[in-house]
Amino acid sequence: MTPRQTAWVLAVTAGLAAVVLLAVDWSPLAMQDPARTLGLLNAQGVVHLGGIADRVPFSLLEFAMFLAVGLGLVLSGVAAWRSQPNGRPGFLLVLAGWLWLAAGLRRSSDPLAFTTGVTLTLMYQPPLLQLALSFPTGTLKTRLQKVAVGFFFSLWLAIAVANWAFFDPRLHVAAGESTSRNLLLLWDDLALTTAIGNAARVVQICVGLAIVLLLAMRWHAGTPAYRSSFLPLGFALILKTGATIWVAAAVVQFSGPQASEALLWQYPATAVVPLAVLVGLWRYRFARGALSELMVEIGSAPLNERLTDALRKTVRDPSLELWQWSPGQPGFVDGHGRARELPAEHSGRAAMVLERKGLPVGALVFDQALRDQPQLLEAVRSATSLTLDNRNMEQQLREQLIEVRRSRERIVTAGDARRRQLERDLHDGAQQRLVAVAMELARARRLAPDGDVRELIGHAAGELNTALGELRELARGVYPPSLRERGLAGSLTALAERTPVPMDVRVELAAPVPPAVELAAYFICAEAVTNTAKHAGATMIRARATGTADRLTVVVEDNGRGGAAPGPDGGLMGLADRAAALGGTFDVVSPPGQGTTVTAVLPFSAEPASVPELPAVESEGGLP
Repeated sequence: MTPRQTAWVLAVTAGLAAVVLLAVDWSPLAMQDPARTLGLLNAQGVVHLGGIADRVPFSLLEFAMFLAVGLGLVLSGVAAWRSQPNGRPGFLLVLAGWLWLAAGLRRSSDPLAFTTGVTLTLMYQPPLLQLALSFPTGTLKTRLQKVAVGFFFSLWLAIAVANWAFFDPRLHVAAGESTSRNLLLLWDDLALTTAIGNAARVVQICVGLAIVLLLAMRWHAGTPAYRSSFLPLGFALILKTGATIWVAAAVVQFSGPQASEALLWQYPATAVVPLAVLVGLWRYRFARGALSELMVEIGSAPLNERLTDALRKTVRDPSLELWQWSPGQPGFVDGHGRARELPAEHSGRAAMVLERKGLPVGALVFDQALRDQPQLLEAVRSATSLTLDNRNMEQQLREQLIEVRRSRERIVTAGDARRRQLERDLHDGAQQRLVAVAMELARARRLAPDGDVRELIGHAAGELNTALGELRELARGVYPPSLRERGLAGSLTALAERTPVPMDVRVELAAPVPPAVELAAYFICAEAVTNTAKHAGATMIRARATGTADRLTVVVEDNGRGGAAPGPDGGLMGLADRAAALGGTFDVVSPPGQGTTVTAVLPFSAEPASVPELPAVESEGGLP
């Protein structure tokens, strides 16, 4: 609905309300005239009210209620017109509001205005019936529906004309007087009028019951999305139909003020219809708000099933499905990886392709009843497209991180292999040659006749033995031979034997440990023990290595001074990187005066299925 159309509708409504307001006769005689009672179509009702001396006169409050209902129908129609693409439901509500307001001309003393008002008294009902039959699109789909709507309009108009064609209200008001001049009058015949009124009332009741039954059947056969969207309006129309039937019967049965009061029920019963429309519109506004909150909540880590369930709840369509685009097919696949085709035009289902940067990323498949909510669907399209795009980018990033971790593992494994090779080369090459040289020097010393020469040879042999010891320590630092020969328990025991601080070692392994994990555990223990011996002033070190079927946990703790803080360039940071390369975690806790605890958890996963968060070196102090 364009702003110009909105202004035109509101101008017509304001003009019509002004005409009705100016046409109302507020004289005491007109206020008591039963023929001018709003909503009273049947001539029998006029005769019945005309015989009640204490009937309630027309009041300003009733007129205000009348205007409020008419304006409510028009304004709800404008709101529905603006929110729906074709505008037919909104137009039907606006038309019903105009016909309702035009019926207020019945309060006029002008014969033409009075006759027009009498004729249009109940003509607002057929547009509401058409809205019920054509919901939610507003379009009548079958020829039977079109014939039924035409029948409703013709029948209601024929009933109005037939009721007043043989009735002159000025002749049949027993208590008081009626001055209403009926231009539809052919001749006055109360018996014929009564027969027509009885037949019309039976027809109206039967049509009303048929409409209630039809609405109930449509609701029962409808999809959950249709039920959810139709429920407020359907309930309002059923209530309005029931109230109309009850008022038509009550007016000729009640006596005294109750007869006039019964007519007042038509106002709240009719007001429920625009309220139901507004409730439906507000419900979808709340759904869009809930969708926005949902996207904020899961935007950082969207989950496919979680998003689908939330969308179903938001749009009230449990049959909604979210399919993803598969470039390999190419085509759409559901959550189980099965290829799916978009639904046909008249299958009762609708689809909306989701795109990002001109490329499909998925599709939403939902009940076609949601097509009358384009703003909600557009919000769903934008939010879901962005979420799927983010999910695809997250998956790509995850794959890249997995590859980065695998490359780190390969680098660590290659470095460890090079360490073992270097240790073998030193042990089998340079170390053996130096041992041979030392033996030759010892022999030369025994054979040398000169004491000075023997002294020089002995000094050289001592230096050579020192270099040989340093070379052995270097080889042990590159790769401890005890680890290869005796495993983790033996290498940690050897480490304890070389450490100046008393060290308690306990190793419990439930399964063999991979070499890379074993070497990382040894270096973590060696680095922690070395730092403790140099800086902590500890009198005891405890090292624990506990292995399960899929991980190794290493804990090294001392009773030193604590308060250490690992620096960014320290050896512990390198150990943290080694643990992270294996998918593990590394933690240092060193509160002042309470010692230091180093904990590493090393998993056994050779091919990671997922990428954990990179561990950080956390500390309350740490080893220097």
